[in-house]
Formats: sequence, C-alpha cells, structure tokens
Amino acid sequence: MRRVVSSLLRKPSIAVATCSALIVGLFVWSGELGLEDVAASHKQHVPDPASAKGPLVVKREAETLLPRSARYGRVYDSMGYLVVDAEVTPVGGVVQRTDPDGRFAIELVEQHTSDLLVEASGRRSEWLRTSAVAPEPMAVCLEPAAPWDIAPIQPQPAPLLRGEGEVRSPDGSPLQNAFVNVLGTGCWGRTDEAGRVELPLPHTRATFVVHAAANQDYAGGFAARSEPFVAPRSRGIVPLPRMVAQLAGSIRGTVRDASGAPISGLPVEVRGAGCRRQVTTGAGGAFVVEGLLPDDYVVEPFAYLGQVSEPVGLRVDRAVVLCDLLLAKTKATSLVVVDERGHAASGVWVATSYHGVRRDVVQADQGGRVLLPLAGAAQFEVRTAVDFAACSVRRLEINVEQPKLVITQP
Repeated sequence: MRRVVSSLLRKPSIAVATCSALIVGLFVWSGELGLEDVAASHKQHVPDPASAKGPLVVKREAETLLPRSARYGRVYDSMGYLVVDAEVTPVGGVVQRTDPDGRFAIELVEQHTSDLLVEASGRRSEWLRTSAVAPEPMAVCLEPAAPWDIAPIQPQPAPLLRGEGEVRSPDGSPLQNAFVNVLGTGCWGRTDEAGRVELPLPHTRATFVVHAAANQDYAGGFAARSEPFVAPRSRGIVPLPRMVAQLAGSIRGTVRDASGAPISGLPVEVRGAGCRRQVTTGAGGAFVVEGLLPDDYVVEPFAYLGQVSEPVGLRVDRAVVLCDLLLAKTKATSLVVVDERGHAASGVWVATSYHGVRRDVVQADQGGRVLLPLAGAAQFEVRTAVDFAACSVRRLEINVEQPKLVITQP
C-alpha cells in the first residue's frame, strides 16, 4: 500500500484521474447520472439532418454584403396626378414613401430580381418586379380601388439563378452597353466592354431580347431575340447562347396636352413584340425608343393632370418611325344611374375606364346620382351595393338635359 501511495504522489495526474473515476462511478451507481442522458443531451445540441422534419432551408448569401444600386421612381394615379405618401416596400426590406413630388428612392441588390409592393390609400395595390440595372424609368400607375377588388398576388420567389453570356454587333465585334431583357419580365442585364452580360433569370425557361441604342452610323439602334432557352439547373450561373444583334428600328415623337403645349417628364409606354418599354419625355415633350425589333407596337403616354390619350398603333419597319401624341381633357359629368323602368339605382357602385385603365370609382347617392370624369370613349362597370353583383350596362344617354346611365340589375 505504501508503494502505491508513493507512486501516486510522484504522479499526481494519476491520482486526479483515479478520483474522477471514483466520483463518476458513485453518481452512476446512485442513478443521478446515466450514459444515455449524456447521449440524449448530445442529440439535443447536434440535430440529425436525416431525421429533421420540414423543407430543407438553404441560407442565401447575406444580401447586406452584395453590391447594390439606387433606383428612383414615381407613383402616379390613373388620372395623371402624382401620389404623395405612397408606400413602396421591397420583399424583406424597409418601407419607402413617396415625397411631395411622388418620387421615391430605393436600393436594389444587383444581379437579382426585386419584387416591390406599391400601395396608397384609396388605390389598388400593385406588385412590381424589377432589376437594379433596368433602363426603364420606374413609373407606377395606381388605379382607384373598388370594394370588390381582391388583394394582388405576390409573385413567386425567383430562383437563385443567373445567366451569363455575350452579345455581338452585326459585324461580330462585342456590343457594349446593350440591355438584355428576359422577355415579358422586369429582369435586365447590361453588357460590359467585352460584350458580356449577366442577368437574373426568373424562371428556368426564358427568351432574351437585346436592345441597343443608336449610334452615329445608324439611327434605329440594334436588337436581337433569342430562341427559347431552358436552363440545365435551377440555381447558380448558367451559360447563355451567344446573341448577335441586327439593325433595328426606333419610335420618335412628342407628347402635347389638350392645348398643344409639350409635356416634359411624362412616362410613355411602348408595347409590342412581347415586350413592354418605358421612356420619359424630355424637353419639348420629345421621346425616343430605340432598338426595337420589326413588329406592330402600341404607344400610350400616362395621363397628365386629368388629360388622357388614346393608344396609338403603328408598325416599326424602318430606322425611324414618327409618332406624335395629343392628350384630351376629361370632363366631370353628373349622371343619374337608372334601371330600364327609369327607377333610380341608389347605392350602386360605378367604375369608369378609358382604354382599359380604371379612372374613377364612386357610389351613387339616394337619387342614383354619380359624378364621373368622362372623355370620348368611356367604359362602365356597375355593381350592386350589397353583394357587389355585376349589373349589365345598357346604354349611356349623354346628349340630353340630364345624362343617364341605363343598367339592368341582377
């Protein structure tokens, strides 16, 4: 025994280990500590991925570390007035409000799509999908809300997918500063000095359109449209087919108000060839849209201070196509809404539209009277006060002492 004690004193680590073993053994014998408890405790802190329930969550790269670009926009109502204090909210971001000029500024992550919800009191909310490098002015038109409207559906999240390719000019050289759009979406990219482009893909299937500005040698700009593309995977960077731009066309014109005065700073929309473009009028009301594929297009300016314009159709088949736009005034008109027997339809809701855009929504008073802005060709939507059932519009009697809107109630 003395030899054992002497040995332990010469090697204190052995003594410590021996005492520790005796103490652990005592707790195990008393039932206050079990090896299965240690294992259970370990499992609580280190979950088993194979046994986890629910979808697998893959953390996205922290967006705060990604490069961002500031974009600016404006919110209008459908009669051409600026909307103050409208809310612009990016998904997962901070609400921005429009200033007294209807303007807002927002930072968007580069090389990603961004979904923005635009809301304002008394207006129908809209979702806007855009990109940080989009060439278009971010102009949003909010129509008046009606009590039967449903909330807009949030777009499905875009996949973590980007395309990378190159664009060539007609002579085979790199095409610089050309914009590439995923057709039918707000996803854009811009070519660098070597003609390379990277842009977000909102789907695994896409068609791409190239728009390039005019140069000193050709006034129409350059354009190309790819064949339908199918990405080999749903995340990461995928190679895109090379695109070669060809000579394209352009639309040039001016926008004037009802008195003939030019309007500067007004958004103008061009629709056709499966795409939608926007520009803003400059000094003298002039606008230009370059790099358009040969096709039929519709040109329509935003409303302006109660004045509206009929959409103008034209065909782009040469370098420059001219298009002058003239707005017309609307007139606030008192109507009496009656049924076919001449009885006042009190309490019904009346929405009026021009050219497919809702301009106003009002409810008739006890005498069936409503005050609506009317122009040359108005369309009406009438609904009952209780369950918002649709009423059939029979006719508008306008050239009489008391204008009437004749309807049939359900």
